[in-house]
Amino acid sequence: MDNHNDLRFLSIKLYHYLSDVVVGSEKVVKYRRYFYKCYDDIWNLEDYRIISSGSRAEGLDFSGSDLDLMCLIGTYVVNEKQGNTQDKRLILDTDNALPGFALIRITDDSVPVGNINNVTQTVDGLLLNNNYLKQTILEDMNAYYECCVTTQILNMDFKTLFKIQGPAMSTALKGTMDIDFVNCLPCREWPSIAKRWLLRNRCGRWISSDLITEAIHEGVLLVPVGSKSPSSEENNTEWRFSFSLTEKLLVHSFNHSQLLCYALLKIFLKEIIDKVNIFNKLLCSYYMKTVLFWVLEEVDQSYWVPENLMHCFSLCLQRLYYFILCNYIPNYFIPQHNMIEGRFSEKVREQLEIFIGKCLIGNIWNILLSLDLLSDLRRRNCYTSISKTEHAISEFDKTMIALKIPDFIQIFEDLLSRSMSFFAYRIQNEYCPTFVKNIYAIALLDFCKRNATLIKIRAVNSQHNSNKHYYSQYKQCLFNLLLNVNGDVVLGWLLVASFYYTCQEYRKMNVILQLSEEILSRDLYTVSLWVDISAVKGTLSENSLVSSRQFLKRLRHSLIRSFFIEKNEQNDDSFIFHEDLCISGIHFFIGSPKVFIRYLTFLYFHKHKNTEEINRALLLLQEAVEESPQFDSCSKTADFSFLSRALLLIGGYEMEYIDTCRRMFSAAKHLDSFDIFSVIKAEFEVECKRYLNG
Repeated sequence: MDNHNDLRFLSIKLYHYLSDVVVGSEKVVKYRRYFYKCYDDIWNLEDYRIISSGSRAEGLDFSGSDLDLMCLIGTYVVNEKQGNTQDKRLILDTDNALPGFALIRITDDSVPVGNINNVTQTVDGLLLNNNYLKQTILEDMNAYYECCVTTQILNMDFKTLFKIQGPAMSTALKGTMDIDFVNCLPCREWPSIAKRWLLRNRCGRWISSDLITEAIHEGVLLVPVGSKSPSSEENNTEWRFSFSLTEKLLVHSFNHSQLLCYALLKIFLKEIIDKVNIFNKLLCSYYMKTVLFWVLEEVDQSYWVPENLMHCFSLCLQRLYYFILCNYIPNYFIPQHNMIEGRFSEKVREQLEIFIGKCLIGNIWNILLSLDLLSDLRRRNCYTSISKTEHAISEFDKTMIALKIPDFIQIFEDLLSRSMSFFAYRIQNEYCPTFVKNIYAIALLDFCKRNATLIKIRAVNSQHNSNKHYYSQYKQCLFNLLLNVNGDVVLGWLLVASFYYTCQEYRKMNVILQLSEEILSRDLYTVSLWVDISAVKGTLSENSLVSSRQFLKRLRHSLIRSFFIEKNEQNDDSFIFHEDLCISGIHFFIGSPKVFIRYLTFLYFHKHKNTEEINRALLLLQEAVEESPQFDSCSKTADFSFLSRALLLIGGYEMEYIDTCRRMFSAAKHLDSFDIFSVIKAEFEVECKRYLNG
């Protein structure tokens, strides 16, 4: 086999491996993109829009993929030219800023800009400072998380959860998704400094005229970060142009070979370049995307096919090498903007140039095989073809499960003001593909769960409220909970059982618990809130997934989810915050569903004062806590809390219970750093001493 044919064969092998194992097939990528498009639609409000961007919204979902949430403040719109309409009060000034940046002039005194620190007075008038938006989102998120379950359970200072990084407020917890929040101002007109991009001649025939028209319609964004040099602080009166909306359109226009090349570039940066200490975080993935954009303009579209994947990747590395050699990475939309100007010293640049040069003259295949994300490919024989394994599970099902459906609504709980009719309209839209309707159905079920937790069922159950009002709230809450059951096999029913416990309908609760026990005996897939889906050791019953043609039925009979919510002013009278159900008085947290079922069963017999059954239920609860999966420390902490609460409720302790629980607490030393676990443990010891000293 000659070198040319060998390279083509290895490219095809790599293409299939990336599609099957790392990135996903074309269909999987499409489903991911539509997932975020649907949520963009949900978050599209009158004066405030949230638009997803970043790797995940572009269709990539592997370790290190990020999600950027662009928060568009629609109240104020920036324009390049002053007009007579009311919304043209912030004027773009690119003449007095560096390429890629702009000043924003305030031409109307009625524009509220907070305090005096948000503006700078110049001879030409007032300029809006970029810290106006950065500080706003930081203060909002800090206020939200100050008493959040995350900070309480993980024993973290909430102020350490967030940091300002460039224009974004970044947050990342171990095992969870990296999310960047960026407040930005929309600019409807395509700025003059970037208009050459619209007319640029592209020999590679990439970017259709329709796509350019759509890019013009999307406009650009202004994000709160200014230029800076090594010898000076950031210019806080400058705002950087962001073409995130157009970039997402461009990436969505990629064929699958182009997308896989993009993924390879990101992986190469993370696992090859960043692994060298002096190069770590020197370059960012946006530079790799920019390199690919430039190469796509020059290489004919017909060349981007699976058998050329490695050569296309090599072309991108060559272009990166050339840019580093010149110490100039031109912004794709505004080439006058050198994105690495002043970013590193000449000595480091020379070392990076040499490093990339050695990669280019080396064996590209061997370099790729050294990547951690391609470790399975490394163990396969080079000349064994990769055939796609046939699974009974549909690609849509697997994609939705891997996306940890969905956990964004709680982040924007105060913002989200959708009605049930909003979701129903989209689900019934005859022009929507079935998979899009299913995504909206998932969002609707999550919406119902949130609604149920906001209904003040406990408050209206007092003697000061009429039965009519109570039953109205009762029916609303139960209606939302029963709808939510359609998307969650175990958790949905456990919430219903909790509801019946709060409403003192213990017989109904017991029926639900028996049903939940039966469902839990099946082969189900565990999805934890706190652990990356790839790290969860669960099994997925393919038979249950294919037992029904309806997606929601397949979903309902396949998953076990953990769940948490914290008490706030909106939900403080919710059924989930009954004193017997919540942790430390302010958290409702289901870690292991099996443990929670056993705890509710204990509560049932405790209410009926059946001593024999109470003891039996307590032993089963202890057994469940000992056997609960070690997915994450947070879930394990919740399990211990329910065991401790059960012992506190019975009011008397047998020595065997005390010894067993002390042994279990002692075995869980890895949880000692968690504030809530320490509180639970201390409460237990106090009660034990009180009993023993009798």
